[in-house]
Amino acid sequence: MKSIHEKDNYADYCGAHIQEFVQQLREDANQALISWPARSAATLMLIASAITFYYQDSIGNENAVLSLLTYLPAILVVVLYPIVSFIFTSVQRYSPVVIDTLCISGMLGFCLVIWVIFEGVSSQELLDDNLRYLQGQVAFVLALGTAFSFHSSYLVTLLRNFGFTLLVSAALFSVSREFFLLNGVSILEGAFLGLIINWVFLDGMRARFYLKSTDADTRQHLYNQLSKLVYPHQLERIKLGDELENTMPLKEGKAIINVFDVQRSSDIRHERTAEFFMNLFQAFLQICMKGYEHNPLRSQAFRLKETGDGFISSVGYPFLPVDSRSLADSAVATALSMFDAFNKEVERFNYSRPIKGAMGLAYNSVQGTFQSGGIRSYDLFGEALIQASKYEELRKQPQLWKIFCNHAAERGFTDFNILIVQEVVYNSLSPAYRELFTEIDLTDKASIGDFQMMYDNDARYIYFHLLA
Repeated sequence: MKSIHEKDNYADYCGAHIQEFVQQLREDANQALISWPARSAATLMLIASAITFYYQDSIGNENAVLSLLTYLPAILVVVLYPIVSFIFTSVQRYSPVVIDTLCISGMLGFCLVIWVIFEGVSSQELLDDNLRYLQGQVAFVLALGTAFSFHSSYLVTLLRNFGFTLLVSAALFSVSREFFLLNGVSILEGAFLGLIINWVFLDGMRARFYLKSTDADTRQHLYNQLSKLVYPHQLERIKLGDELENTMPLKEGKAIINVFDVQRSSDIRHERTAEFFMNLFQAFLQICMKGYEHNPLRSQAFRLKETGDGFISSVGYPFLPVDSRSLADSAVATALSMFDAFNKEVERFNYSRPIKGAMGLAYNSVQGTFQSGGIRSYDLFGEALIQASKYEELRKQPQLWKIFCNHAAERGFTDFNILIVQEVVYNSLSPAYRELFTEIDLTDKASIGDFQMMYDNDARYIYFHLLA
């Protein structure tokens, strides 16, 4: 029952995708005409003509030389089609009809062979010998000539084969009524055998089209889903046979890491909180992917990971920045773009209370890696990530938060976004970006007490920028 159901699926699928199926049949017919099937048929007809000529000439048939021409139309179809289709590619869409022409011309050529033999033999004994010789070939020739059809409808093939059978029968009758009557059963056998073979052939074509098409759909679906996990350049390299682990940089490099977090995110109470963060991180990803190209690898930033209410990205590794300005300028420009996107999403979210974000930027060593087992996702590790996280968390230090709030009050801010950068990042900025930041001296015990920057013991200053 399963195999019958699958065959129904094949036919239904081909019917639902009839244009694609017809195109596939045209391509298969074209391939058959320019490759070994047609060449084999032409070779067989040449050999048959040569053998017939040699035998008929040996028994004194005065028409023996004509046997060399009986299959000429069919052979010319095989010889000329590749040339014509190469010059006029539009001819390829008629390849199923050309196959029909080849089949009927081959069968009529066989009828001409019979005429040559009957008209040229000089005695009844030789005629009887030839009758016995030819009688066994009628069913074979007719079955072979009607077995292969590249039409999508079996009804069309049925009508085609019925017409072929009538035409061959009429040709045999005109050559020799006696021979036609003797081979009546053979004609029917050949016709029905051709129909049976052709049904199996068409069913096989349907199955192959179904499996090929659904397999292509499956591969495309897998490709689409994989594109959600890796970058386009990784997909291309994997398609070319490269290993996943070779598609991203793994050696140690330098980068500015950006750690973003939403202030007091646990206090947000809204039915669309998850949607808000999803839209926010999608906007951040679009910023990161600006200018993406893979030769060499570059983009505005590299999205490292999403952490519930946080977003981590890097500038300078594993993707190079898209512009020629300093790495620090690129990182701050990216951070400011993210804050703009953040404010727009907050406004669209329309929450009853202000929602603000915080970012920390730190420059140091990073290195790429793929997980050792399971799903081989790409990740970064290194001091820059740890330091950037600690700079973002400085807002949680009471003595520093007091400084931030006092500065905000001077600017008329009640609530504010905050960008905190490492000293080395600030020193690498152009003057225009430096003017945005305010300096805090970590050695000023009168202002911040006995404070030491974790994981960055050499830091003497931090720099912050407040945004509405």
